[in-house]
Amino acid sequence: MGGAGSTAKENSQEKVGRRKSLQDHKLERPEIDSPSKLGRRASAPEARTPASAAGGDEVLLSVIVPEEEEVSTPARPRKKSMFESVFGKSSSPSLYLSIEELDDIEERQRLRDQSIRYVLDYIYYGVPCKIKGIISKSPTRGGGKEESLPSDPDMTFITIDMHEVAKNKREVTGVINAEADIVAVDLNDEFGFYPEACSVDKIGDILVSIRGEKVQRRILGSALDNLREAPTEPNRPYIVGTEVDKITIGWEATDEGTGLVDQYHIEYKEVGHNLSEWKVAVVKEWAREDDLLHVLDHLMPCSSYIFRMKCRNKIGWSPISKESDVATTDAAPPDTPNKIFASKVNPDMVHLHWHAPRDNGARITCYVMRGKQVGGIWQERYSGGADSYVDAEVEGGNKYMYEVRAINSCGKSNFSQAFTVSVPLVVDPNAKIDVSEELRKGHLWLECWDQRDERNFWFHTITGNRQLTPPPEWTEYKQNLKLEKARNSHMRGGEEKKGEGGEEDVDPVVRFRMKRFKFFKDLREWNRAPKDRTKLIDVKIRRSHLFTDSLNLFSHYGRTDLLRKPKIIFSGEDGIDSGGLTKDWFLALSRSLSVDAQKIFKAASNGHLEIHQGSEATPQQLQKFKFAGTILGKALYERQFLDMPFTKIMYKLVLGKDVGIDDLKEVDETLHKSLCWMMENDVTDVIYETFSVTVIDPVTKKSEEMPLCEDGENRDVTEANKGEYVKLLGEWRTHFSVMQQLESFKEGLNMLIPEHLLNQFTIQELELLFNGKKNIDSDEIRAYTIYQGKIDGGSKVVLWFWQLLRDMEVEDKMKLLKFVTGSDRVPLDGFHPPFNITDGEDMTGDMLPRAHTCFNQIVLPRYKAYRIMKEKIKVAIENTEGFDLS
Repeated sequence: MGGAGSTAKENSQEKVGRRKSLQDHKLERPEIDSPSKLGRRASAPEARTPASAAGGDEVLLSVIVPEEEEVSTPARPRKKSMFESVFGKSSSPSLYLSIEELDDIEERQRLRDQSIRYVLDYIYYGVPCKIKGIISKSPTRGGGKEESLPSDPDMTFITIDMHEVAKNKREVTGVINAEADIVAVDLNDEFGFYPEACSVDKIGDILVSIRGEKVQRRILGSALDNLREAPTEPNRPYIVGTEVDKITIGWEATDEGTGLVDQYHIEYKEVGHNLSEWKVAVVKEWAREDDLLHVLDHLMPCSSYIFRMKCRNKIGWSPISKESDVATTDAAPPDTPNKIFASKVNPDMVHLHWHAPRDNGARITCYVMRGKQVGGIWQERYSGGADSYVDAEVEGGNKYMYEVRAINSCGKSNFSQAFTVSVPLVVDPNAKIDVSEELRKGHLWLECWDQRDERNFWFHTITGNRQLTPPPEWTEYKQNLKLEKARNSHMRGGEEKKGEGGEEDVDPVVRFRMKRFKFFKDLREWNRAPKDRTKLIDVKIRRSHLFTDSLNLFSHYGRTDLLRKPKIIFSGEDGIDSGGLTKDWFLALSRSLSVDAQKIFKAASNGHLEIHQGSEATPQQLQKFKFAGTILGKALYERQFLDMPFTKIMYKLVLGKDVGIDDLKEVDETLHKSLCWMMENDVTDVIYETFSVTVIDPVTKKSEEMPLCEDGENRDVTEANKGEYVKLLGEWRTHFSVMQQLESFKEGLNMLIPEHLLNQFTIQELELLFNGKKNIDSDEIRAYTIYQGKIDGGSKVVLWFWQLLRDMEVEDKMKLLKFVTGSDRVPLDGFHPPFNITDGEDMTGDMLPRAHTCFNQIVLPRYKAYRIMKEKIKVAIENTEGFDLS
């Protein structure tokens, strides 16, 4: 088709094409029988044929001129299309088309060529490819099919040319033809991540077929043509779900449906781990909008991660997104504990220990230890929260086996590997158990403070050894704890705080200790305290009238009296105060301050104390508040503990800090919800309040309106001023409604404790300073314990005592501690004098233990069994009030 010869058929087609071209260009339609008129149209616009778009370097188009003249005009040259460049084909037109139609074909051709080049360069990255065009066929009048232009196919298919790739690889590697099948398999593996095929339609849109997927990814040719910049910063990834060992993340497509983003790069990092670096979670290529998910698996339970991402198009990479929310894997049952080991083996007992396994995010609540004589049946020997047990149900000359499992809220671990021990018939003083490796664990050491020498020491919780230098394993353990704390810092809303200069802050315990010692030193200097404290102030009271007797005495004391050391005398009791009665008096008196009848303090919903809202600002009541402040100041001065856990608001008021609307939730959740609702909603025609509150006059007992601001009772709350109303009402509830009571309380407190000395402490530190440590750690008490008589830290009755303390509930621990020391709180820096366990060799095995609170001493009879000791101590702590036995 389209040869150079001239035939009648061609002349006829040329005339038809010429008329069509003139008509399409809206030229004046010529008269068929007037050749001369047609000849005068020789200067009419040129009509290009599809041949010019099909690959000819130059095509001459003829127009109708007189027979005696022949004019030819060259068509504008055009580059070959990508399709033509590959196949080297061109075609002559079967029809004459208008300039608009030819421009449209040329534009489509350009877009298609651009898309083909994009597929070759940015999808297959220059890998040898095969390109195949599909030619549409349209039916003709004769019933046959006529091909359209080969240079303008409906679809172009592009796939990797595996034969060419294999050929190139054979040339490089020297693989012979006999190994061609092996090479083909290797190539399939090597190029398996490339799309299976890409197709480009006649308007330049690209369909990418991913291997094994039915849905294709579409790239718009028109968007590709307008692409000039790299992608913008994507939104941060989001968390879809978490499991024990995996996290599912998702992200939003950034190409707005154009398909131009060819790669998403997702990174993750473990939260708070100082050594953690960003790692690649997944690289997604040609992801569809319904495929923007990834599951990061093989993670540790209860570990936390953050994610970020970037994406790419042919121009380049986007900026990195902001970090995602923290995602934490779910908790799981504990790991299997390591094998049990024994620190002491005697003919009548075995002291067993085990190390706590990883709890996998849920606190271990219980250990179950079972044992048996070799050849016998397993029996449960222990169930509780301790990590040691004294098994006294053994007989010398036999072998025993032990296993332990851990339990948390998610389930139970497997039993540990069995531990076998031989129990001797007689005590061998030279026998030693080699468990040095098990004892070299950092968590077995406890850092303590010696008040007398004012220095640290380290206590081993199994061997009882003490040393003045930190053990290397303890130092390593503390470093690991710091990293673990940093991992969990997202629970507190941020990374570990840094000190000045960017260095890590001092250990909180050490920092608090330094503050506290400076506080007491400055307190003595401010009060000009006398060095000689032999002058005592007698506090003689009735236990049944503890509050009123104490109030009446202290209402007559001045500052000079308060600087003297108190000597407590309980009427009708034989106890002599050498420290124990003072501790008991402070605790009992502080608890009486929260009795509702006194209307001084009242417990909020969480059990913490705030100023009683029903208290009146009468002189008698304000005197009670001053007394309460005086008792708190006196307890601080004497380094005694109270039982007055204040609310956060109360601590802020004591420190003179501002109280916000968020603090209100702790003391009045209903009001807090109402005020929050007002701030979040339009109150027009909903709230009909004024800037005032209703109060009860303490004298007349009548209700009256108290303005929150000047002329507040006549000022309506509106949408415009509701923020001011919420602020004033919150301040009234937390502060101004009890301002006189608060000032009286602070007046009593500041008699001995100036406000500027308290301001150096945080709220958490003040809580410790006022109330001491509520957590009773048996190992911490052991570190400050001495033994008298024919017993030591390894004696069976002593080991039973520590076992009992570990297994007790919190309330019973506090009762036992009060029974021995007079206070149910653990001192912040150990016991002074030391905790004392004395051998009751003069007591029978059925007697109750004795206690001397002035010396922190308990005297234990030589009980024959753990069960008996448990019963006797239980009776003693449940039925002891007063100091008749002291």
